[in-house]
Amino acid sequence: MTRISSVVVIKMIDISNLIKEYSGKRVVDIQNLQVGQGELFGFLGPNGAGKTTTIRILTTLTKPTSGKALINGFDVVSNTFQVKSEFGIVQQHLSLNKDLTILENLELHARLHHLTREARGTSGLRGAD
Repeated sequence: MTRISSVVVIKMIDISNLIKEYSGKRVVDIQNLQVGQGELFGFLGPNGAGKTTTIRILTTLTKPTSGKALINGFDVVSNTFQVKSEFGIVQQHLSLNKDLTILENLELHARLHHLTREARGTSGLRGAD
């Protein structure tokens, strides 16, 4: 959290010195990035620029080689459960099983992310398929 002349800015994403290397090749090198609560942002760049790898780090799917990334104050390496509860993401490619109904797909993905029955809240979705 940063205070700017009595205005509090909550850092939803706070990255410092974030590095990811594969076989000695540096694919992500972000010195400093903050995204405040309510701000919209996007990653733009050519193929191979590290956009997907950075998103994978922020969503706890890949561990950084070094540096720090926080989501609403939670470290993406040491607080993975809390981090996962802080964001929603829509993938570029659909990952739906066409042999399942909409409800079954939702249930499958919720279970894959270890959501409890209460958190899944599927009772209101009955008949949506």
